[in-house]
Amino acid sequence: MTAAKWLVLTWRLPAATSTPRVATWRSLQRLGAVSLTPGAVILPYTEDLLEQLEWIAEDISQRGGDTYVLPVTELPDADEDEVRRRMREERKAEYEQLRDSAQALAGRKSSEGLSYERELAVLERGLVRAIERDYLASAQRAPAERAIALARRRKET
Repeated sequence: MTAAKWLVLTWRLPAATSTPRVATWRSLQRLGAVSLTPGAVILPYTEDLLEQLEWIAEDISQRGGDTYVLPVTELPDADEDEVRRRMREERKAEYEQLRDSAQALAGRKSSEGLSYERELAVLERGLVRAIERDYLASAQRAPAERAIALARRRKET
């Protein structure tokens, strides 16, 4: 049997309130899921992501929804290319935003003390989260890391 390459989560939640849908969507965004349709997302297959999707699916079920976690062994080439393109674009945008914010921070006076340190910590946490979602090894990671390191060095001088 061919090993799974992708994980698809499909779900439907009751329309009574948007809170469960928003919570579900935020959880999926934190994982870096790519939306296929309203109520369906895709991620690369890993045991860790499978476990996390199963937790999200359990939460959806507890909120009165219906959900399936589907391991997928193969997608048509054009569909797989599109999913990969969208994943790359999302990480690229995320890394570019981190890089731009770090460059702006590094351009400020580090004598602003606690505010500078807080903003730097936010950028560093953002970088860690972006790396966790970077399943396709984005080329934009290194410039973001360099910009944040530069902001850190400016703080230390």
